[in-house]
Amino acid sequence: MPLIQIPDTVNSDLSLICGYTFNEPELSANDFVIVEDSASSRKYFGQIVAPQANLNRSALGPQDNATINAFEQLEQKNYSREVVVREVYFYQISLVKDITKKPPSSVRRRPQIGSIARLATESEIVLYLNLPPVDENYRIGQIIDSDIGIYINQRTLFYQSLIAGATGSGKTNSCANYICAALEMGFSVIIYDHKPDYQHIDQPNNDVQKILNDNGQVEKNTNWVRAIDADFYYLGEDSTAFQGTEIAIPASEFDPSVLAAVMYYPPNENNQREEFETLLEEFDDEQQAAHNGDGSAIWTLRDFFQWVTSNQDPWQPPNHARERLGGRQAQTYRTMVSKMLRRNRRPAWVDGGLPISPRGNTNGNRGRRQSPSAAVFSQNQAPQQPQWFDPAELLQPGKALVIRVGQAGGGRDYGLFLNYMLKRVYELKDSRQIKFPILHHIDEAQDLFNGSKQFAAAMGNVLSEGIRKGRSKQIAFTIAVQSAAQIPDDILNNLNSRIIHRHNRASEAQRALEKASDAQISMTKNFGPGEALVDLFGASAVINARMRLSPFQLTTEELLQESEQKQNGGSSQTREIVPEPEEQLQSLEHEDDFQF
Repeated sequence: MPLIQIPDTVNSDLSLICGYTFNEPELSANDFVIVEDSASSRKYFGQIVAPQANLNRSALGPQDNATINAFEQLEQKNYSREVVVREVYFYQISLVKDITKKPPSSVRRRPQIGSIARLATESEIVLYLNLPPVDENYRIGQIIDSDIGIYINQRTLFYQSLIAGATGSGKTNSCANYICAALEMGFSVIIYDHKPDYQHIDQPNNDVQKILNDNGQVEKNTNWVRAIDADFYYLGEDSTAFQGTEIAIPASEFDPSVLAAVMYYPPNENNQREEFETLLEEFDDEQQAAHNGDGSAIWTLRDFFQWVTSNQDPWQPPNHARERLGGRQAQTYRTMVSKMLRRNRRPAWVDGGLPISPRGNTNGNRGRRQSPSAAVFSQNQAPQQPQWFDPAELLQPGKALVIRVGQAGGGRDYGLFLNYMLKRVYELKDSRQIKFPILHHIDEAQDLFNGSKQFAAAMGNVLSEGIRKGRSKQIAFTIAVQSAAQIPDDILNNLNSRIIHRHNRASEAQRALEKASDAQISMTKNFGPGEALVDLFGASAVINARMRLSPFQLTTEELLQESEQKQNGGSSQTREIVPEPEEQLQSLEHEDDFQF
């Protein structure tokens, strides 16, 4: 049933046209239509912005007593519906493009009264929306209530993407399809796995068919369901629930400002943080100047501690800084060194857990008292040099590198590691040591900005610079967050494709989708799992989409429990219990005593 355009009023929104359909409300919100104006011989591509308003052709208003009485009789089944209701359906259409000539242009002249609108065909929608070309390898979803696929390409990825949605909205499934499409394009994908969600991507999602059937959806072809070739690494402590290799990175590899913000994060430690950053920069300059080998000098916080204390007890600043750190600054210096050694200030994976102080333990300045049992169990041996992590040896086209970043440190661990990875990957691309494209998938990115102002500012600068510079080096980013409002403006401005799932506050979704109508934004509060508004880079309009389920297996609590049971079961069969002499047991009772 076609729609016919009706007259405007003086106060009409001129970005829209309004019209009626009769007999049946065949159009739905977000449908695309072709508007043909016979008066001016012009054609337009438009989008229905909201569900229909149902009007009655009766000359009496809905509050008129005669209307009320008639509907009372209808409710009591004394009248048939046809006697009381003579319906007409009112719609609003947003004019997307003037398609009278090629190429389509912006709308500078509106259609006139009596213009006729019809549903657009699939080929017209793809053409006038300017969507990426059809390629089933790169499919991420479909336009809702249709079979029209939504695809991405390299251009979509290199112009960077935001995927946002509340818990349970289907955001991770959208991320999974981005990841699979990028791998099919020959990208190496680095997944920063936060919750975690991606510890089972080397298994296919065998639940797809059941989920589709339970939702009343029919999909004949599920050849897109597959496992991913991936390597697994992790930050921090090992766990029987996960697979992977531990990461160790020397302190020399970090931006001094970010490392300082990680270690001196409380708001009242500004002076210590600034001094620590300055001294790190000075120490690194000395190390690089003295370095004669290939590449840059590698050093740890243990090396820095010995330098910054002149390897003396009591501590003494380096010769060049003693005047600067004397007088009133002496307290700042002492506090800075003392807090550097505090437990949990330095992430456990930095320097591979090597003690900062020659007398300290791996987490701070207070070493455990050496006991007889320590010698028995070889605990008095000097700490071993860790095997440093370097993505250069791991990144491969068509393969994922999954890094479980965890939730320790209030996002500080995550941010510090991301700082290293962005810097290192850029160096590898800039020097052409790797020539294939890279996708950084940054999961739960809101944690990077939820810490102290100093840390959030430092990470914001690092991430913003990486996103701005990445495209020129074929480095792409997808940023996944629970709410679009959690992304700083300077970063959001450079995320040109946006997939917005359910938001509990419509105003937060609107911040990311300025092209969307108010009615579209309002819908985000009530989206079901997998439903989203999609605004791809270069597309002419925002699309209401049904996103595809993950091709690979996403991690669930049940899978984690299964992994733990298998690991514990296997280890319990092979674990050997060694009896301990009485004197060893007595000494172990004092292992929690500390010395300074």
